[in-house]
Amino acid sequence: MTSRSSFFKLMWEDLRQRLWTIVLAFVVFVLPVPIIIAMMVTSDDSSVRDLPQMLQAQNVWFVIVTVTGALICAVSGFGYLFSKKKVDFFHALPVKRTRSFLIRYLNGVLIYLVPYLVMLLVSFLIIAVSGNFDTEVLCTAMQGFVVHFLGYLIVYTTFILCVVAAGNLVVFFAVSGWCFGITAITVYLYNAFESAFFDTYSYYSDVYSRLHALRFLSPGYFYVNTVIHPETSMLLQELLCTAILFAVALLLYRIRPSEGAGKAIAFPELKPVFRVSAVVLSGSCIGLLFYYMADSYREGQLPGWMIFGTILGVLLGHMFIESVYHYDIRKCFAHKLSMFVCTAVSVTFVLLMRYDVVGYDRYLPDRKKLASVAIDVTGLDGYGNILKYVEQKDDKGIENISKIHEMSLTEIETVYPYLETLVKDTEEYWDSTRKVHGNWLTVEVAYRLKNGKTVYRMYRSAGLREEVLAPVYESPEYKQCQYAGVYTIPAETLQTVTAKYAMNQIAMRMSLEEKEELLEILQREVGRLTLEEKTKNVPVASLTMSVVIASRRSTVDVPLYASYTETLQFLEARGFSTEKNYEWTGDETMSLFWNYSGEDTNSVEGYYSDDGSFRMTGGSNYDADYNREGLEVKPEDWQAVYELCDWEALWDYGYTSMGKEYHRVVLDIPVPGYNSYERYIFRLDKNADLSFLFD
Repeated sequence: MTSRSSFFKLMWEDLRQRLWTIVLAFVVFVLPVPIIIAMMVTSDDSSVRDLPQMLQAQNVWFVIVTVTGALICAVSGFGYLFSKKKVDFFHALPVKRTRSFLIRYLNGVLIYLVPYLVMLLVSFLIIAVSGNFDTEVLCTAMQGFVVHFLGYLIVYTTFILCVVAAGNLVVFFAVSGWCFGITAITVYLYNAFESAFFDTYSYYSDVYSRLHALRFLSPGYFYVNTVIHPETSMLLQELLCTAILFAVALLLYRIRPSEGAGKAIAFPELKPVFRVSAVVLSGSCIGLLFYYMADSYREGQLPGWMIFGTILGVLLGHMFIESVYHYDIRKCFAHKLSMFVCTAVSVTFVLLMRYDVVGYDRYLPDRKKLASVAIDVTGLDGYGNILKYVEQKDDKGIENISKIHEMSLTEIETVYPYLETLVKDTEEYWDSTRKVHGNWLTVEVAYRLKNGKTVYRMYRSAGLREEVLAPVYESPEYKQCQYAGVYTIPAETLQTVTAKYAMNQIAMRMSLEEKEELLEILQREVGRLTLEEKTKNVPVASLTMSVVIASRRSTVDVPLYASYTETLQFLEARGFSTEKNYEWTGDETMSLFWNYSGEDTNSVEGYYSDDGSFRMTGGSNYDADYNREGLEVKPEDWQAVYELCDWEALWDYGYTSMGKEYHRVVLDIPVPGYNSYERYIFRLDKNADLSFLFD
């Protein structure tokens, strides 16, 4: 009788039947990690410092063991539901289904929990004997244990839910894939549709924020997210989600019909859920594939091929699902109404995206809803990233940071007119046939709303639009982000400061007071730099600040414009000059290339030296383009040509180089004692008077 059946006795009997699972759990837990730790404590000091990493939450081995263990324990404990004979046998026992569920569930938890704890104890013992046990090791290990144990619970419970819902092992794997992958597939597919159809789609668009918002629908993502960011709030949400899944699994287990064993899906009511979602996704995926295969995204055609691919994908997906449900290919066209509904939904979705019914490209938040904005005009100030001094919990140094993520322009009234212009320009960027006209700029924008949401867009701009961009560019918030290195570097971390103009370069070591003075001057003059000077003039020199922090060496480059009078005077007082004075030896080689087309100057064999010059190896021959177009300048004309040039390295600092036509001058200076050359590249205005070359 049930009243005489001991709960723990039944647990013991169930564990005996799962002995191989227990042995496997001890093998994968107790052997690998303690052995590796024992090897580490007998190695050098660097290995000992890495001990906490072996037990931390981010250890990939624990993630693999947790997910695999959850799968094995779920199938070994509840896999009998796939066999009619076993279902009849176990359900005939005088044990209530609720009790049977709890026994099998708890045993699956113990099979994971006990080996994990034994592994931790053995690891702690090995570390303690070696004299390296401390609070860091303990706290890191316990945090990892909590993260992986809660992760095991949510993954394990999800797998059990899949076992209960499925009727056989093959379909179980399919249902498990659906449960763990449906959210990610949907999010990434929607992201692909945005990229295909929306003109203002930005590749900064945060897919992970959408996954995070839908984390309750994806147990796998929930677990992985807590591994990466083990925050208490996330762990509590994960535990709540596990409790809900447990209640659903228990309910389905109690009402699961015995005749469900051996069928595709044990509950007929769940069939439409899996069918519709899988068929719509398959139709959308194949439709998008046809869209790109037909080059519709290039030619601006109507999405006819995509609609055809969508319908084909729906038909194939529906036929496959129905064949699996009925174990009969002749039933592939069963539930025709469902097939038509899936087709209509998929095609409607395609058309809604294609014609932007939701107004994605017209999106412009109300200024009252904006907390801040970030903008990145391609080519205006580099390409996407900035250098900034960052202090973190365990580290500090110069980091390469995405500008669009770092910038925060809070003066909304200043930036809003520019945003309105971008929206209007983008609407005019495409003509009625979807073909691009004009050579316009790309502008990345991040809208940070007051509700905490961030929206990314990529706009097209007909030129710089100086009348509305200038107030934004010249604002302190923009400058402090764009030139974050100048504003954030501590003076005491500066080792050397190198002023450069082609061959005229000087490295300076300064006192702390001089470094502080230089940074203050730079901050003032960077703050006064106007958009007009930035875009109309080439820098007269560049400044490279070498920063050393905790043995980490970094460099920050700053272009120097003619308006930086204080900075230039400061440098000139220490020996640097922007005048184009060079003592020619006669061994140099200077070549002029007319109407340079923008070919890569680095196609010759060589490398860049520390001073920024290109050092050639293997001789002085130019590539084919140079040999075909180059004009060798006579030595008596070298200085005259040099004075007309701008050092090309300075053109890389901004918008001045975009869309400009120029001649290119290549100067090779032999390196004494070596069969190599230092190469300096200059740009020469196309309208410069060069008649003296032919006198």
